[in-house]
Amino acid sequence: MKTIKIVSGILFISTILFSCQTDKKDLIDVKIIEKDGLENMTYLPHLEFKEIKDSALFLFDEKDYYRIFTSEIKVTLPIYQNDIIKVRVFTRSQFIDNRNEYGFLVRTYSKDGKIKDEMVIASTIGDLSCEGKITSDLRIVTYCPEGEKTIAQIEKDGSIKTLENE
Repeated sequence: MKTIKIVSGILFISTILFSCQTDKKDLIDVKIIEKDGLENMTYLPHLEFKEIKDSALFLFDEKDYYRIFTSEIKVTLPIYQNDIIKVRVFTRSQFIDNRNEYGFLVRTYSKDGKIKDEMVIASTIGDLSCEGKITSDLRIVTYCPEGEKTIAQIEKDGSIKTLENE
């Protein structure tokens, strides 16, 4: 009888501890899929990417203006923001050699709208073929061919620091 009470107590405490842990939810998860024999990209959750016209001056840097001439660039509303930074995801698509190529970029902005840092999350542009995600604790995880994995952290000041690169 005493053993049953002890086991029941341990199970009860374990249940409470594990139920209180917060799951690390993915803010965005980008995967490469094959559709009709061609590489394509899919992402969850579904985010609405919009073409930028009115605030392009603030959201883009010099490289972006060149990219606009060769591809289509769209952006989401901030996927994370606090009193110091905003985090946005950009998608870029271009048609090269009879196929579409895609790229996803995360970019951080200061409260006054200046670009702080950026990192590619996922891409099929050029020689890249990487998938990636951003977790709720603001970790960026990318997976590339041959099992290469990169983990970076979006810091409180908006900088992006690589933690692991295998």
